[in-house]
Amino acid sequence: MKTKPIPSETQIASIAAILDAAEEVFGTHGFDGGSMREIAQLAGISQSLLHYHYNNKVTLYEAVFERRARVIQDVRMQQLQDVVSKNGSLEDVLHILFLPLDALLSARRGRLKFYVQMLASVTMSADPQSLHIVKKFYDPSAEHFIAAFKSVEPTLGQDEAVWAYLFAIGARMQAHSPTGRAGRLGATGDREKPYELLVKFVAGGIRNIGA
Repeated sequence: MKTKPIPSETQIASIAAILDAAEEVFGTHGFDGGSMREIAQLAGISQSLLHYHYNNKVTLYEAVFERRARVIQDVRMQQLQDVVSKNGSLEDVLHILFLPLDALLSARRGRLKFYVQMLASVTMSADPQSLHIVKKFYDPSAEHFIAAFKSVEPTLGQDEAVWAYLFAIGARMQAHSPTGRAGRLGATGDREKPYELLVKFVAGGIRNIGA
């Protein structure tokens, strides 16, 4: 059986540069507006090298999501298993769900605005490509959280738990939003405040629909 060759440090750095560039281009211009040529230029590589690593734009687009989603799911699942095994509370589960992306990914908050925009785009779209990406990279994690909601709040049925998760995700998108709208409306610049309020807000709503 042939073993897969281990990529060199140069190859790893090249792939990281490509994914960073693709995330910025797709996050700024969307899938249709982003071009492989622009991504290659931003990554500082030739277009032929870009196509060597990623045959086409669809493959590269999915790879950007996969890079982030894999890390997010690994961190969350480890923490979620610990909470459930210790009979934790709904608030404990929500703290995991609402953990800021920069903490989950060990990345700069400003850099993640492009990924947040990409994620918002696919989660709010019903085109086949977006549905495929959400199903492949994000539904497995959602199913774990739905099960956790039912575990810590036994009054929740399946329907209530599913909608509780979806409502919670919608609220979280506001906390992640890079638009600065909360500040324009008079909120302070405390970056942790939205997540503290999210837990209280969503926990109250979930307990109410399960009553």
